[in-house]
Amino acid sequence: MQNLDRRAQAIVDAQRALTALNPGQEALPGWFRSWNELKFSVQSLWLEQIVAQHTRSDHEETEALHRRFSEDWLPEMERLDGELQRQALASGLADLHPAVAAALAEEPEPSPRLLELRTEERQLFKEYQTITARQEVEYAGERLTVAAAEARLRTTREQDEREALWRQIKAAELACAPALDTLFGRLLQVRRDIAFESGHPDYASLNWADRADTIASTETLLEAIGEVFQGVERGLHEHRAEALGVQTLRPWDLDVALTVPTTFQLPIEEYVPTAERVLNRLDVQFGDVVRQIRDHGGFDLAPRPGKPNGNICAHSMKEGRSVLVCNFSGGVESFRGLLHELGHAAHHHSISSVPDHVFWDFTGFWEVQEFYAFVFTYIGLLEFFELHAVSEEERRWYLRSTVERIMERFSDVEERTRLELWLYQQEPPTTNEIDAASRRLTRTAGVDWRDLDDVLNKRWQKPHTFKYAFYNIDYAIAMLAALQFVHAYQQDRTASLERLKCSMLLGATAGAQKIFAEAGITYPFQRAQLECARSVLEDWLA
Repeated sequence: MQNLDRRAQAIVDAQRALTALNPGQEALPGWFRSWNELKFSVQSLWLEQIVAQHTRSDHEETEALHRRFSEDWLPEMERLDGELQRQALASGLADLHPAVAAALAEEPEPSPRLLELRTEERQLFKEYQTITARQEVEYAGERLTVAAAEARLRTTREQDEREALWRQIKAAELACAPALDTLFGRLLQVRRDIAFESGHPDYASLNWADRADTIASTETLLEAIGEVFQGVERGLHEHRAEALGVQTLRPWDLDVALTVPTTFQLPIEEYVPTAERVLNRLDVQFGDVVRQIRDHGGFDLAPRPGKPNGNICAHSMKEGRSVLVCNFSGGVESFRGLLHELGHAAHHHSISSVPDHVFWDFTGFWEVQEFYAFVFTYIGLLEFFELHAVSEEERRWYLRSTVERIMERFSDVEERTRLELWLYQQEPPTTNEIDAASRRLTRTAGVDWRDLDDVLNKRWQKPHTFKYAFYNIDYAIAMLAALQFVHAYQQDRTASLERLKCSMLLGATAGAQKIFAEAGITYPFQRAQLECARSVLEDWLA
């Protein structure tokens, strides 16, 4: 605690000293560099709290440090940063760094009330982590984390057994549902208040204020995804039902591996060295990212009791290095998850390598960040096949599994984005109304959800619903762009990788359209681009 207080006090003192300078045009470059470094320092302290929540969420010291930082220090840091933002714009930042000035102009200096609301929202995120970290599955005399139980479900061939395990997983999740209902009700009100305090009629309008697209065009994209990819989804369901010997799929049939590959085993102990070899095949600079993370002890990959489910890549802007906190149980399927997080790391390391990069280069472009993560997932898997001479039969198995995961994502994107647009363009609805909307918007075609209304009601209770509203539409954009990149990669590996590396050097201040264009992708998408993405999936299924 003393270390946190000392470091936080030093940042606040430096912020106050910088506000007293009130620079003119001549002194602005040096003043701006100092401000940028301070923002990096704040991010480093914040990142430490995030990593701690994911590595030791049930530790008393973790909770105490989080509260100390988020309630006692961060509001004052944000208030002072608002003053620095105002001074920067008044001192001619538009001439020195027009892209940063434009970003700041879109996000006016926060009011004291807005700072309070953001602090409250962060505390609600922490409460979500605390609630979900308690989820455990009791099965066959064992106590399993949800991640470990889900991994076992994927390898459970007997239908009765996987139904029983699936129901136990859902029972663990539903046990937390009342607490999450209450928490989300509070979160809805806080987000509505944030929108009003920011000058917007609702939270959806606030989120679309600085986007290149509109709510209407987003709804059009969601509709097009459903139309273009419906044949792929239908074919996957038919193949799965036939392979499992069932007339109609039930929810517990969706995740199980159709035929467990046995040719190539990949224990979790081999994840890091395997990832290094795979990324080296793409480019030595990507392999270097793995080595850097390994050398400073930045890999925490295995699940354990009390460790929240999910995976994160936490990148320190100040130090230019990443920490990966994940929940993997071994095997090629979850190795794709490591490739995904390493895509984030490689992207962030690329930006950090650019001289004079700024804080704003790392923020506010989720669709771009996820694009690189999905690119590494897909082409990393293809390179993995070549590195290990995986049999043709096994390749087809993993590619089909990858297509299934992509289609699950597309369905999830459509369901949750439509739900969030409904949630955040009205007065906060009741829990019963949210449950009913979740049932109505769930895509059930090809799957029998009979007598499972309790599970359908709570399908909306997923991490991103709580922590990152509207994040899912960026997932859709990222996956579509990544599949288009895979198409180009298969046509000309060398040229496409060169474009990718060049695009990774562009920070968020360049804008999503320019970054995608540098990677060889036109954005916003036309329907023909969705059809190009579909062709990649069809090739993988052939």
